[in-house]
Amino acid sequence: MDKNGIAVKEFSILIVDDDEVILKVTGKYLSDAGYSTETTLSGIRALEKVRQKKYDLVIIDIRLPDINGLQVLKEIKQVSLDTSVLMMTGYGKVETAVEAMKSGADDYLLKPFKSMDVLGMAVGRVKEYRELRKECLYLKAQLDSAVSDSRIIGRSKKMAEIYQLIKKVAPLGSTVLIEGESGTGKELIARAMHENSNRGHKRFVVLNCGAIPANLLESELFGYERGAFTGAISRKDGYFDVADGGTVFLDEISEMSLDLQVKLLRVIQERKFQHVGGTEEITTDVRIIASTNRNLDREVKNKKFRQDLYYRINVIKIHIPPLRERKEDIPILSYHFLKKYTEEFNKQKKSISPKVMNTLMHCRWDGNVRELENVMEHAIAMAEGDEITVSDLPDYLIDSHIDRNKEFVLKPFDVAKRQFEQNYIEIALEHAAGNVALASRLTSIPRQNIYEKIKKYSIDPDRFRT
Repeated sequence: MDKNGIAVKEFSILIVDDDEVILKVTGKYLSDAGYSTETTLSGIRALEKVRQKKYDLVIIDIRLPDINGLQVLKEIKQVSLDTSVLMMTGYGKVETAVEAMKSGADDYLLKPFKSMDVLGMAVGRVKEYRELRKECLYLKAQLDSAVSDSRIIGRSKKMAEIYQLIKKVAPLGSTVLIEGESGTGKELIARAMHENSNRGHKRFVVLNCGAIPANLLESELFGYERGAFTGAISRKDGYFDVADGGTVFLDEISEMSLDLQVKLLRVIQERKFQHVGGTEEITTDVRIIASTNRNLDREVKNKKFRQDLYYRINVIKIHIPPLRERKEDIPILSYHFLKKYTEEFNKQKKSISPKVMNTLMHCRWDGNVRELENVMEHAIAMAEGDEITVSDLPDYLIDSHIDRNKEFVLKPFDVAKRQFEQNYIEIALEHAAGNVALASRLTSIPRQNIYEKIKKYSIDPDRFRT
């Protein structure tokens, strides 16, 4: 039962091996790990069971007394294509492994295991892939049937809190400060604030303060009169003219010079401004939403941002967490971009393989949602079949995913050791979805020791509960 008292389906496993001792040991190990297990010594009997009952996973030994394990695998895939299969053998050959994988096996393990945790981790990976596959199908169905025009995608707890804050604050006229790393979607949040306000029928104008040279930013913002400077051959309205009655979004406001900050402060306080080169006081009615990827508290302390302006724009603050802190949003974002670019490129509908989704879930995403969108656009452009595969992803993403622990190789030994220890614990928690007890079983590290490492390295297990 889950916390709401609803019955939760157990992950069912059928183990097929001609060795009774192995059957007993593996069956008990997996049962103790929380799986529902059944065992049989016969390949033919295993096929009968699969025809009578649906299993999530069948673990098969290659050598069986009555029928070859590979044949059992092939027939299982004919009976139930959705059933995952894990092959085991004590006679490992590359050709056999290749044939097993080509026939639909999810993984291939050599016996005897160095530790039963090798089997546990393999089963855990299969379970994760199956859950991702179900999630992908569910999200794809959701997006295919979606009729909402909302461009903000995410269903994590943190994004849900942002939605509620937008709903509460949007109708007000208060100035809003949106904080977040580059690529997190600050402009989308600002646009949603505008569209859900009583100014939604008026203009929403965007000014990227970091993309315009400082000497031109003032004239763009406030406009200018003819002859105000060389090249000003006619009068031009600024953003506060154009957006009157609407919203001005000042993206990356931390890049604005201190002199210009003084003039912006006057607009916020008095609702008045002057064109560059002009003397007339112009009244404006705009709502200002600002954003930054910097820590403005630190910028104020370092005298790089005016404290009085900071207080004026920081009436209501919205913090957008980076994608690595809301990884549960990765699947729905991925399918959103899949739908977007298959339509844009006029390609047939595609799905995302569980291995690709697993890779996406374990990347750091320093570029946040913007980077994920670029990766999906690349993958869809490269994909030729009806499914996005790992080979369709950009090379840099695969390299960083596979080699993410190489960075400490040339560092001092004590530093490298600490980094390895921290990375190892974090990876174990990833595999265990933040469950410390399961991480302990997977790594054979006593639970108390894992808690000590979590405290030592300030690791938050909750961020792995995806």
